[in-house]
Amino acid sequence: VRSRCMPVRVPSPSEAEIEEVLQSVCQAERVKLPAEFAHQIAVASERNLRRALLMLEASKVQAGPAGMRADQTVARADWQTFIAQMAAEIVARQSPEQLLACRSKFYELLTNCIPPEVILKQLSVELLAKTDQALVMRVCREAAFYEHRIRKGQKPIFHLEAFAAKYMTVHSQWTLSMTQGM
Repeated sequence: VRSRCMPVRVPSPSEAEIEEVLQSVCQAERVKLPAEFAHQIAVASERNLRRALLMLEASKVQAGPAGMRADQTVARADWQTFIAQMAAEIVARQSPEQLLACRSKFYELLTNCIPPEVILKQLSVELLAKTDQALVMRVCREAAFYEHRIRKGQKPIFHLEAFAAKYMTVHSQWTLSMTQGM
């Protein structure tokens, strides 16, 4: 069948197109959406229309009956918040117990249909935000290595857990060297 079909590449919508869709949805639902806030959602969605609509919905619920404001923060997806909490726990404590807790959280994310590549990318971004500048290149290299392994391997849980373990090792060794150097 594939040889008889012609693939058509459809680019992601631009931020302006996403803003237009958000405004039309809000108009149909009779909800006021400030243009500045629509722009914030479009930027935060990373040109993903589905994500933008989910963010809009979550932001509307968060705003309550008062309505959305231009200075309101864009609501993150639950899985993004979950990964941010996991990253904070990894940075706070590097131990076998913490790694076991990470494993159960990875399983939970995977069973909720979050792709393993997305989990690894989001976890890397969250960890890099909490990591010293001296470790950034090393963490990026390890993330790329395990992303490649996820794509080539069979069980993504092994590679996600291995990345978390590697980060814990690198971070604890760096912390130890910094305390000994003082």
